[in-house]
Amino acid sequence: MAKTMAQLSAATNRMVHRVQAYRAKAAARKQGGKLLLQQLQDESGAKDPSLVPGIMITPPPDPRYSTPTLSQTLKYKIFGAPGPIDPATGRVEIPDPVAAKASMWYKVKGSRRRTSQQMAVKLGKAQKHHDEDFELLWAGVQRQELLLNKIKTDGKRLAAAIQEQADAAKSMASHIASLAETSIELGEGPEADARRAVVERARQLMEVMDVMDQDVRPACLEQLGNSVNKPVGQLCEEFPAYQQCVDKRTHYMLDMDAYERKLQKARQFAKDPAKVPHREEQFTKAQRRYTYFSDKLVEDLTLLDANRYELAGFLIEGFVEMQEFQSQRQKDVLAGLAQGKLPPKQ
Repeated sequence: MAKTMAQLSAATNRMVHRVQAYRAKAAARKQGGKLLLQQLQDESGAKDPSLVPGIMITPPPDPRYSTPTLSQTLKYKIFGAPGPIDPATGRVEIPDPVAAKASMWYKVKGSRRRTSQQMAVKLGKAQKHHDEDFELLWAGVQRQELLLNKIKTDGKRLAAAIQEQADAAKSMASHIASLAETSIELGEGPEADARRAVVERARQLMEVMDVMDQDVRPACLEQLGNSVNKPVGQLCEEFPAYQQCVDKRTHYMLDMDAYERKLQKARQFAKDPAKVPHREEQFTKAQRRYTYFSDKLVEDLTLLDANRYELAGFLIEGFVEMQEFQSQRQKDVLAGLAQGKLPPKQ
């Protein structure tokens, strides 16, 4: 009972350690993706306030064309009415663009805008923005990461198989050699000499298997680790986490489509002419932000996708080198059995 409880406790501890290791890797990967997104936004200029349409303040309604709605009146009473329109630009100046972008209001408004655009697509009121070239590129990068993880798993299986094959071979050789063991004196004569030859041959076999077990197997496993398993493990661990960047690109794309829809609506139905330039500028900013960010992301993903050929070449040569090493070491050790072969049975 105590032994069973100890085994259960050990199994539970192993499971807990695996879960903790998985969570630690997931957290590190998430943090890496966040840093990668920040870097990509900085390099593309996507975080520049001049490219952020969501922080633009809607001009107050011109009383000549429309009167404030009840919701607008309440909003102005609580938060204050928008400032005066700049006659040169037609915009309401933003006091602090950085603070506006970091506000909860900005995040909630952006989430509602993107959700509204997605619903419009589902209801057939808007068309979904398709980019087949990007989708193929991103699918290729995802496939590369998937294959690297599969190679990592295969490497572990191969190492376990080499270990298991060596154990099975040594066990089989030991049982075969045991057939030739005897506790009696063999005596003299041709039959006794033939039996001594078998005993000697069994001794040679066990010596070779000992060398295989103590020398060849560890060396082959080390070669497999150095040539394939360790490099692949490092590649899997360091593979860039671009998912957050792709998600952000999707957000920028939805923003661009949403502002385009707002612009079309303003051109068709707006009574106040000032709304059209406002929507035009919002759409222009959203379009530029999406284009700059998407182009930079495509550039990075293209380089990453092209790198798979170099990776494949490196791993091919490493795998071949490991196979040649294993074959040559086994051949060198088994050469000791070339002498003293038993004559064929008459």
